[in-house]
Amino acid sequence: MTSRTLPVLALLMVGLPALAENAWPYESTDFTARVGALAQIQLQSMTDPVLAGTSDEFVVRRARIYAAGTVGRNIEWRLDTDDANQGRLAGNTSGSKNLTGIYLQDVVLTVLFSPALKLDSGLLVVDPSHHATIGATRLYAWDTFTYQGLQATALQDNSPAIQNNRELGVQARGLLLGGRLEYHLALTNGYRNGANDSNGAQGNAGSGVTVVPGVTTLSANNAFRTTARVQYNFLDNESAEYTTSGTYLGSRRIVSVSAGYDQQATYSQKVGEVFVDLPVHGGKDVCTLEASYWAYDGGTFLPGLLKQKDFSIQAGYNFGKRWNPMIRYESRRFAAPGDSALGTPLKGAAWLDTPADFNENREGLGFAYWFHGHNANFKAFYINVLPRNEASLAGVSSGLRAYHQFVAQLQIYVF
Repeated sequence: MTSRTLPVLALLMVGLPALAENAWPYESTDFTARVGALAQIQLQSMTDPVLAGTSDEFVVRRARIYAAGTVGRNIEWRLDTDDANQGRLAGNTSGSKNLTGIYLQDVVLTVLFSPALKLDSGLLVVDPSHHATIGATRLYAWDTFTYQGLQATALQDNSPAIQNNRELGVQARGLLLGGRLEYHLALTNGYRNGANDSNGAQGNAGSGVTVVPGVTTLSANNAFRTTARVQYNFLDNESAEYTTSGTYLGSRRIVSVSAGYDQQATYSQKVGEVFVDLPVHGGKDVCTLEASYWAYDGGTFLPGLLKQKDFSIQAGYNFGKRWNPMIRYESRRFAAPGDSALGTPLKGAAWLDTPADFNENREGLGFAYWFHGHNANFKAFYINVLPRNEASLAGVSSGLRAYHQFVAQLQIYVF
């Protein structure tokens, strides 16, 4: 943990109950502003399908500072930072800890035309999945679904540390049909071609710049990324918010289905989802279910994103809006397993040497205790990962074995 993180954590750990109820606001006749912070302190224990032993470590999963407000009646702004995975080991051999440093997470300017049209611009959360738009402060389980956002690294989304699905561009969102239909439509950078992406026999002589042999095209000359999502709400809606919630803890009655599509050049992603979050037992308890299905295809544009179909589902029951046992199941199936760094399909024994690219099932069981809703909670989960590859399916011993993950996390959020 660096000296930059310590002041943030000190602020979070002193006087938290009062802060959680009295986030600092500033208001005037022309604009408003407020600030807040998030800290997720995590203990994790993980085995490996190939290497011996168990990896145990404390990490700062996320440390964020938030600022948001309004200018006049029709403009909102948002800015937040992140310092992710502080203390996590960077590799299996050196033992050096991850010291990522603080970076910008969101820089958003929103113009509010009407409930049917909100226009965002800046550094944005962009993804065809409803699950991906759940804010880190309002997750249901300890973290996002495993297979959500796999396109982020290949598209070079804006993050030095993690896949965070941020893009520079514009996004329209809003509610139609009396709030029944929610839509999101974004046009963003995606992956931008470099000057060497289309080489020719001649350089750029006579252009007034330095001649680079073989370079005949400008950088960033390819089409933008297009991302769309529509959601139908059978009961309450989610207000077409910039980020949404993994559970509303009984404050809303959500039953929705959504579909999303993401495309740039030959890369595409299709998503289908169901989200249920209902107060039950006279409003004393909350029942939550979320299921997502992804069909990824990197094509020739993003060859490192192998073609695959992935599925995740989690469900839980919140007793008295405090004790919340939950379960999670996830499945990953490659169309042609291979080397994700090169997009090269592998067969048989060659696959055994690439444990990051096998089919797998993940089975998780855990609970959350909501001390103060999303402002203060504790979550603990055990996940069993079952790898499946061609050799094991054919009855051949692969040397890969089931492995486990255990995570315990304390979250404090003040905003």
